[in-house]
Amino acid sequence: LLEAGVRKTPFDSVALKENISLSFADILAYNSSLFVKQYGRATLSTISFRGTSSSHTQVLWNGMKINSPMLGMTDFSLIPAFLTDKAELLHGSSSLQAASGGLGGAILLQTTPKIADGFSMQFVQGLGSFRTVDDFLRLEYGHKGFTASVRAVFSWSLNRFRYVNMDKKEYVYDDDMNVQSSYYPVEYNRNGMFRDWHVLSELGYRTHAGDSFSLSLWYLGSYRQQPRLTVDYSDNDFVNEQNENTLRAVLSYGRTIRKLDISASAGYANTFLGYDYAFDAGGNHWADMTHSVSRTNTLYLKGGALWRFADNWILCADLSANHYMVSSKEKVSGQGYDAARTEADAFVSLKWKPVESVGLSLSLREELVGNKFSLPIPAFNADWLVWRDAELYLKGSVSRNCRFPTLNDMYFLPGGNPDLRPESGFSYDIGYSFSKCWHSVSLSAEGAWFDSYIDDWILWLPYGARKNFYTPVNLLKVHAYGVEQKVDFQWCFHKDWAFDFGGNFTWSPSRNLSGTGVVGDRSVGKQLVYVPEYSSSVMASLAYRSWKLLYKWCYYSTRYTMSSNETAISGSVPPYFMNDVTLSKGLCFRWADLSLSLAVRNLFNERYVTVLSRPMPGTNFELFIGITPKFAR
Repeated sequence: LLEAGVRKTPFDSVALKENISLSFADILAYNSSLFVKQYGRATLSTISFRGTSSSHTQVLWNGMKINSPMLGMTDFSLIPAFLTDKAELLHGSSSLQAASGGLGGAILLQTTPKIADGFSMQFVQGLGSFRTVDDFLRLEYGHKGFTASVRAVFSWSLNRFRYVNMDKKEYVYDDDMNVQSSYYPVEYNRNGMFRDWHVLSELGYRTHAGDSFSLSLWYLGSYRQQPRLTVDYSDNDFVNEQNENTLRAVLSYGRTIRKLDISASAGYANTFLGYDYAFDAGGNHWADMTHSVSRTNTLYLKGGALWRFADNWILCADLSANHYMVSSKEKVSGQGYDAARTEADAFVSLKWKPVESVGLSLSLREELVGNKFSLPIPAFNADWLVWRDAELYLKGSVSRNCRFPTLNDMYFLPGGNPDLRPESGFSYDIGYSFSKCWHSVSLSAEGAWFDSYIDDWILWLPYGARKNFYTPVNLLKVHAYGVEQKVDFQWCFHKDWAFDFGGNFTWSPSRNLSGTGVVGDRSVGKQLVYVPEYSSSVMASLAYRSWKLLYKWCYYSTRYTMSSNETAISGSVPPYFMNDVTLSKGLCFRWADLSLSLAVRNLFNERYVTVLSRPMPGTNFELFIGITPKFAR
């Protein structure tokens, strides 16, 4: 009843730990049909959910929003899968169960220490191509309701890989300067080094009376150079790098009193983000082009209750608030802004099961952002159990939603527009889910048709007398619709053998219905930039005793870089397939469990990019050795 009509995709612990070095961006690429937009290896990774942009997906970590209040998006390359114990995608209208603003959907990330007595430890060492080193450590202790956990991740790589530069063409001439032949040069990824480290500490305590307390602290430090573009012909030395230091903390409390569940949480986040770009102008002189520094402080509060006040009735309500304080400065130009904003949210939901096979849910949200109230945000969800033996459900939902402008949209200099209106939309979806087991075989599937209209879509356009800077305007009316399909199959065809298969497919046209109004504009009816119309992914594994072979595949169709959907070389990014394979072996001894794993990425040496002019590596390898000692209990 709690999830009546909700469309969600859960990621189990197996999917999160299949390849321990993966970021959550990689998990999404291979376990869903979301488009993951990567600017290169270990660089910014964002997602497109149901044909929307990266800022239309809300991301919550242990209940606290972690979207940047400046940009509205989340960099998934900075979220190691090793630090995530549970993850869920909430599709479309279902995201309103967690937060507003997710015009595409929401992603919920959770960390939970294991509840067990005694001490446990896990350490994994990874060594890979391009001088890559990955280290993973997990320490846990539990005793009489008390749990403590520390996880640490360290990743370093020179990241200097070879690639064929398809954006440059070299010609070979004879003595009379006639072209004899041509070729694409082989180059190295310059200035691509990265160093990331994370520490996640958690404390938990559960009393005999049923009270539960938890504290989660997550610190990340990231230094990343920004590689040279494939269209850069300069040989000058340069500095192009980004530093980020972020601390997040969440304190939570929960208790069940008969038919009432109550919860409360408080959080704090602090982020320092620095970006520097300079180049050698000659004569021992460096030209500083950009030196930007931003600091963000976030305060978070939330309280909620769930009341089972009658048979087949549930009432849920919560209140939450986020207060953001941002200071952003560009020291070369002297421009920047200081801004603070409070976002408050009230939510109430009534769930009812009129008959055993039908679940209904009616929800309402109301937002206060600064001094502006949103229009009421209602949502209706329903499901119907059509066939009990096969757990065949029909599901549907309809809702409004809205997203307020980010702080950069409103205050960035030059170009910020404080008069922007919230983006608002109406959406619905209808679908099914199915699950059936036959002896050693299990099959499950789910799919949906989704449809949404979004008004006042914010678009940054050239502005000023010389069109030398951009400003955001409420300009577009967007129609995003399509089909999502997911299937999972498991077969234990022998006591020592098991086969698993999972596939995802999405068709997501996302059309600009209004155009920009600029003379000569040809964007009306065209697909939005960097949103593929088709995407799909497959994961298949074959296990024999302690051996396991895992195959992963994903596909993205053409992404346009121009709103007119030009198909010229610079107007689109070609479609591509990606193939990865991992072979692993487990070893069990009296004193410890050992694991060996070899991961091969880009198995067929595909030449591809996800963002124009950003080089991506060919075939590469990484070897992992893990140890889990067995301590006396």
